[in-house]
Amino acid sequence: MNSPFGGVWVVFRRELVTVRRTPGYAVLAAGLLVVLAGLVAVGGGGATGFVPAVVDLLLPAEVLVPLLAVVLGYRSLFADAASGELSVIRTYPVSATGYVFGVLLARTVALVALVGGPFALVGAYVWLTAAPDTGIFATHAGVDSPVLFVRFIALVVPFGAAYLALSAAVSTVATSRRSAVALALLALLGGVLAGDLAVLRSLSAGASPGGIAGSVALSPNGAFRGLVFEHVIGVAFAPEGGFVQTGRAVASLVGWTVGGTVVSVAAVAFGPRVGVAVERLRGSVGR
Repeated sequence: MNSPFGGVWVVFRRELVTVRRTPGYAVLAAGLLVVLAGLVAVGGGGATGFVPAVVDLLLPAEVLVPLLAVVLGYRSLFADAASGELSVIRTYPVSATGYVFGVLLARTVALVALVGGPFALVGAYVWLTAAPDTGIFATHAGVDSPVLFVRFIALVVPFGAAYLALSAAVSTVATSRRSAVALALLALLGGVLAGDLAVLRSLSAGASPGGIAGSVALSPNGAFRGLVFEHVIGVAFAPEGGFVQTGRAVASLVGWTVGGTVVSVAAVAFGPRVGVAVERLRGSVGR
C-alpha cells in the first residue's frame, strides 16, 4: 500500500474475489456461449469459415456484449457506496482514482474472460468444422483466416469495456438498486439505439452519405460495427475499405471508456462532499 499502485492492486484483488464468488456471472457466460454456438450452427457460419461466422455473430454481439458489460458494471461502484464499504475503504490510503481503477480493471479482466472466452470457443469450433473450400471465397478475392476471427474478438473486448465504464459511471448516481438497474438499462438502450437513430435522422434530413462514415463512429455500437466491417469482413469483401474512419472509431471507443472512468472518479471523489454541502444547505434553509 506504500507504492502509488498499492491501493489499486488491493482493490483489484478484492474485486476479482467478488466476481469469482458471484455464480450468476458464470451462468451468463455459459448462456452467451450457448447463444453464440447456436447462432453459428443455425446460420451456417461454422461450416463455411471465419468471416461468415463473424457475419452471423456481428448483430447479436452488438446487443449481447453491451448487456453482459452492463450487468458487470451497473453495481460495481454503487454496491460499495450503498453498503458503506466505500467509506471504510476510503479510510485506508486508497485514492478515489486508485479505487475506481482497481474496480474497473478487475471488472475488465472479468469481461475478457466472460465474453472473450465464449467467442474464442466458438472460433475454435469454426476452425474444427469449417470446410476447406468455401463458396463465399469462390466469388470474392480474399483469404479466410483465424486471424480475422482473432481481430473480431480483439474488437469485442474494447467495445464491452466502453459499456462497462459507462455503466459504472451511471451506477455512481444511483440511489437504490432499482434505480441502478433503471439507469443501466437506459444507458444500454441509449448506446445501442441512439447512434443509429441519429444517423437515420441525419439521412432523412438530407445529410451527405459521404459524411455518414464519420457520424457512425460517434456511438460505441457504430464504432464497433464499422471497425468489424473495415478490418474483418471488409478484408474479404471490399479491400479498399471506406466503411468507417478507423482513427475516429478507435478514439470513440477509447473516449467512452475514459469518459466513463473520469465521471466515476469524480463522483467517488466529490460525491460525499456534494452530499454534505446539500445537507448543510437544507439545514440552513430549515432554520
